[in-house]
Amino acid sequence: MAIAAWQQILDQYGTARGPRKPPLASHEITARDTTSGKRFVKRKRMSQEERHLQILRAASKIIAVKGYWGMSLQDISDEIGITEAALYHYIDSKEDLLRMVLAEGYDTTEANEFAALSASAVDGDGHRVYCYPRYCLNTVLYNMQRPEMVQLSCVLGSEALNPDHPAHRFFTGRHMRLWEMVGSMNWLLPHGMTNERFFDLYTLAQSAIDGLQARWLGDASIDLLEEWVRFSDVIFPRATWEGYADPSEIAVGDGRRLLPHTLQGLG
Repeated sequence: MAIAAWQQILDQYGTARGPRKPPLASHEITARDTTSGKRFVKRKRMSQEERHLQILRAASKIIAVKGYWGMSLQDISDEIGITEAALYHYIDSKEDLLRMVLAEGYDTTEANEFAALSASAVDGDGHRVYCYPRYCLNTVLYNMQRPEMVQLSCVLGSEALNPDHPAHRFFTGRHMRLWEMVGSMNWLLPHGMTNERFFDLYTLAQSAIDGLQARWLGDASIDLLEEWVRFSDVIFPRATWEGYADPSEIAVGDGRRLLPHTLQGLG
């Protein structure tokens, strides 16, 4: 992907150095360690907010390893150094704890804002428009910095295929919930794009991100960011997406009206 802004991100955050290495043989692959380095300060006296955050982080760590079914509230208590009885001062039940992790730990406002902010530009009329390829890159970059939460999502997502799982509806509905947000944004898109085609593109990109992140967890040799940039060359070919992939490609100072290049304008 010949975008200078993307190369700067690779240089800053990518882990691979030098020419691309060949894939490892199956017997050489080692899974990524996402949780063993996490340690909690086991202080008895904490504010309500501090304890809430500590419980959230401990639950995320343990669920990422054991899943919801394998986790016990005693696990959480042991991790943060309080009794299980004391834990009930902060949560009502194991299912309540899971809801807290899903609502506050994974699909957060912070994650959405990180993905969207540097993927946007303001046109000559003051309309903010967004570049979808850069949005996807930002999503990968954000998740690369929270591997434990990516693992938690993979583990819970698999468990939640069971209709009896308390997170079943959360995960089965997640794709469309995210689309409701994505579909409402002013995306700068190539000519010929329709709402239906963009939904298919969104589905393809999100599925590719999920699949690549799962491979990244299972193979510590993978540079997630570099792999995604290569994927982007296939999903967003330059012949089609040049000028639409990144805000750095938009000459915002020339007063152009960009809204006609969004779905609202193209439709």
